[in-house]
Amino acid sequence: MTAGSHTFGIAIPENWTEYDLHGDTLAERRAEMLRHAPQKETRDAINHTFRSARRIMEGARMRGAIYAAGTTAMYEDGLLMAGLMVFSVNPPPGEDFSAKGIAEQFSATGGRRREGTTRTLTTATLPGVGPVGRMTGIEETEIADGISYKMVVTHTFVPVPGGERVLIITCFSPNIPLAEPLCDLFDAITSTFAFGEQAPVAAGAAAT
Repeated sequence: MTAGSHTFGIAIPENWTEYDLHGDTLAERRAEMLRHAPQKETRDAINHTFRSARRIMEGARMRGAIYAAGTTAMYEDGLLMAGLMVFSVNPPPGEDFSAKGIAEQFSATGGRRREGTTRTLTTATLPGVGPVGRMTGIEETEIADGISYKMVVTHTFVPVPGGERVLIITCFSPNIPLAEPLCDLFDAITSTFAFGEQAPVAAGAAAT
């Protein structure tokens, strides 16, 4: 787990899966869920969710994603999807590279943000890092031509020590009614992020 000359780690829940950014793990998970979903409505929901997830992965990979993990599970009241990605970003010459400046340009899907986006910039403290910038709220972005999606998002901006690079930890979910507990979960996961050899080594690992 390295970021330049720095190692880092982040712990994800036991029921989450590390994803191949090319989508192979998603395809395996989709096939597994379809095998246990005899009803057409359930199968349609699974297919729709995984198509959206693949588009998100494709956009993320193009924007410098270096790690991805998440969960997709069927419950009595519907399908739950949540994910996390870590991006490595370098400052373009002459552009605002503050947390606010990055946040204005950044979305979870890679598509352009729409007017339905409502996010708030705050600060947070990661035990293994210190104070960092954080953008939390609802994003509406275009994931394909004419197809938009609303998601609960949390972007956390972590400067890499000794350099200009920033790691962006993005947590997201389309389950808007669960926004409050999801944000609590995202905060708990992100709080495990740390640089150094003592960084958490759960199921999370990444390299820049």
